[in-house]
Amino acid sequence: MKNNNKIDEVKEIKIKASSWALWILLLISAVILVLFYGVGYDVTEFHNNENLTAPTHTGTLLVWLYALVAITIAVIFLFGVINGSRNWKYRRIVKKRPKSEETAMRDGRSGYVAPVFLFTAIAVAVSIFMSKGVPVRLDGGTTLFDNETLLKLTEVCLYSIYALSAATLLSLLLSMLGVFKKK
Repeated sequence: MKNNNKIDEVKEIKIKASSWALWILLLISAVILVLFYGVGYDVTEFHNNENLTAPTHTGTLLVWLYALVAITIAVIFLFGVINGSRNWKYRRIVKKRPKSEETAMRDGRSGYVAPVFLFTAIAVAVSIFMSKGVPVRLDGGTTLFDNETLLKLTEVCLYSIYALSAATLLSLLLSMLGVFKKK
């Protein structure tokens, strides 16, 4: 009984930490979106003899979006490594003591982390190879933006978001159909 209380406390702490992290990221995102949509639309920028409206906090929004994508990918890889080490430790424990308390603590869901880890790595790698870095041009043919590194980074982020969103929707659909239920 004492061991179950400790497990419940650890789960509660993890849930609280996750909730706090989510709320902090949501608050920062809301502030940046308010700044982007509410501040600096009176600024005009002249580029190649064209008068363009450029919101003041466009760069702030783009940097925040890049940071969110990087944080997401880093967390997925981090959880993959942590869970892989736990699975390795668990297999060693099972070989030594098949009926121990530590084997009873497993919840059985950790088997899905390795495929998610692998799919994320493949999605990021494929999106890196798919990105071209083609300059952004206006209707008249003038080049608006031609920094190849940032263009490639933007395309990698977009392709990764598309692939991971499609995988999330597919997983949600399969989960609703009961494919992932324990037997």
